Amino acid sequence: MTVNDELVAFSVTKDTPGSRFLASLSDGRTVIQDSPKGSRHAWARLASWLKANPEISITGLRFQRSNGVIIDTPPNQSGYFLGYKQFAVWGVSQTNLLGLGYCDGDKVNVVWYQQPNFDKTVSEERPVDRNDFFLIMNPND
Repeated sequence: MTVNDELVAFSVTKDTPGSRFLASLSDGRTVIQDSPKGSRHAWARLASWLKANPEISITGLRFQRSNGVIIDTPPNQSGYFLGYKQFAVWGVSQTNLLGLGYCDGDKVNVVWYQQPNFDKTVSEERPVDRNDFFLIMNPND
């Protein structure tokens, strides 16, 4: 029995964006990103939900684009990363990036995808920082 299930979405709702993360859990369920008006990002809510349910962990993370294409990370890692970056040149251009990655225990491996086409990727290795709000570490790791 889990608590605070209202924090996360386990099915597609009216608040589910066309492009979304899907987090597979150790209890067999999948958290589907939603974006209800006025609430924190679904990744932050998932982190809170996992703290309230420490017997559950993330076993896989993938990102589903609105065209159905799936971007996957390796299963059963020590932790998972989901982040966003934005680069802008005043009055010229703006680039939005989605970072999807995993922690193998020693480092965080992230691939940054340029939106909206998810092309022009850049790979990055980051040190493990347990205070990084983009990183959700699994219990006992």
